[in-house]
Amino acid sequence: MRDPSLVEQLAQELRGVGGRRVALLLHIGGDPDAVASSYVLSNILGWLSARVAGVAVPSYISDNADRVASILGVSLSTELPEADLYIAVDTGSPMQLGPFRDVDDGRLVVVDHHEASRENFRGRVYSSPAYQSTSEIILELAEHLSYPLSPKEASALLVGIYFDTVRLTVADSETLRKVGILAGYGASARGLLNRLETPLDYSERIARIKGVSRAEFYRCGDIVLATTRVSAFKPSVARALIMVGAHIAMVADESDGYVEVTFRQTPEIADQLGINLVRDVAEPLAALLNGSGGGHASAAKLRVPGQVGYVLTRCVNHLAYLLGEHPARVSDE
Repeated sequence: MRDPSLVEQLAQELRGVGGRRVALLLHIGGDPDAVASSYVLSNILGWLSARVAGVAVPSYISDNADRVASILGVSLSTELPEADLYIAVDTGSPMQLGPFRDVDDGRLVVVDHHEASRENFRGRVYSSPAYQSTSEIILELAEHLSYPLSPKEASALLVGIYFDTVRLTVADSETLRKVGILAGYGASARGLLNRLETPLDYSERIARIKGVSRAEFYRCGDIVLATTRVSAFKPSVARALIMVGAHIAMVADESDGYVEVTFRQTPEIADQLGINLVRDVAEPLAALLNGSGGGHASAAKLRVPGQVGYVLTRCVNHLAYLLGEHPARVSDE
């Protein structure tokens, strides 16, 4: 157990929910870890005699979240349910709750694993970045409560861990140990992953092609930065830019006066240079540009008011400052 005190405090909180109407809230869009965690947590809440009011995703439901929910049989809504208590799952900052952020602080509980946000939640927070996924916290919670995980629930948590550790490529020894524990509960992610890891459809392929063709590359010493703009599949396009040679990829889109940037970096940047995309990039830029930022050390997101060109320029200049090098366009060399 990574943080016994955190898990015990969370367990104590949930032991008092019997008879209350509880709704689960995900971050904007949702993702596999958030859906998997909420699925198992909702079952635990029912086991503790709570009345589960539903699972809500603010603003919109992402393709991945919708796919995982469909496989697990989880009904997702973009409307805030009526409830006595709201539990925000896998949500790193109040901004990620979007239109749900004004939930009364006395009725909000947060369960999360992201880097701490500069903006504090108005509620009771059970969070630690020591965990690599929220699914890992829910596994420890289930074991602490002696909740009997079913093979389907164990498989769901395995999928959550799998996606939040970039398909286990950044999983540490403790996370891998937990994968073994889930296997002991009968987890078999093959069926789930076969349905999730489908071949790229035409739209995603075109997004990758457009993203790479529009990309601008910058050299900061021996480090290559890449920027581009697409309207969909930003994480997929970011991975494509990494695959073609970038060390750090920034993929942006603009909608309703806001720019959303998805960041990805190679493991060597995190390991050798110690750059944390949340702590060192997304959060400082969010503070400067009056927006929000969150995510993980090697996979982060920034949402700020403005225009794409200006925001990406600020991102490149900020990273160049961190690297101690002037950014030179690769095409100009």
